Formats: sequence, structure tokens, C-alpha cells
Amino acid sequence: MPKYEVLRVPSVGDTVENEMDKKGRKQYEAARDQLRGEGCKAAGKRLLAAGEPRDDYALCQRKLYGAWRMTTAFHARTVVIVYVGRHTDAENPNDDLAAIFPHLSASGRRRSDQPACCEDPDFPPMSSEVQGVLFEAFGL
Repeated sequence: MPKYEVLRVPSVGDTVENEMDKKGRKQYEAARDQLRGEGCKAAGKRLLAAGEPRDDYALCQRKLYGAWRMTTAFHARTVVIVYVGRHTDAENPNDDLAAIFPHLSASGRRRSDQPACCEDPDFPPMSSEVQGVLFEAFGL
């Protein structure tokens, strides 16, 4: 039995079904299953907040197959996959996300400076800003 409920916004389902190839979908499904069992421990790295100081933001992003990235938010024991998109020279998922989530930086940090999403899955990253967006989208 899963420890965590995993939800996704409708656009994620559309992207997975219509844009990802078989390998990408397989890795997405494996990541989703890991999120069900491990919560934020399986969510990759924390994203960066905009402005000063350059703190961690309460969203996490995990690398999938190739250029694909999956971005997650958390509400108690619920994981919400808020975005799946490509990270290439021409496409940056954080550009789209920064337009939706207040104070999220559209630029990232060096790979060596990216902190894990969380240390303890019982305490996932959460903020009132992200919770407000999740409330509007899901009523969470």
C-alpha cells in the first residue's frame, strides 16, 4: 500500500501521453511509483527562490529520461506532480513554472549546489505560496 498519494495536474497527463516516447513514459511511471513509496525523498533536487537571499523554494525537480524533468509540490502526505517538461538550451521548465508560482527563480543553480528535495519524507518542503497555488488548482 502506498505511503503517499500522488496527484498530477491535467497538463502533465497530456504531456506524458502525447509528447513523451516509450522510454520517457516508463521513467515517468517509475518515478511516480517511487514518489508513492518515498515521498519527497524520491523527488530529486530543490528549486531556487527568486530574489535575495537565494533560498530554496518549496518545489522539487527530478530528472527523467533525456531532457525530461518532473516538478513536484507537497501537501502533507500528498505529492502533486505540477509539471513535466523538457530542459534544453531552448526550453526551460522553470520559465513556465515561475509564471505560476510566486517568487520561484526561472534560473537554476549549478548541479553541484543543488540540495536534495528533503532529508526526511515526513517533513516535505512546503510554503504558503505553493499551498495557495495547490488550493486554487486542487482545493488542497
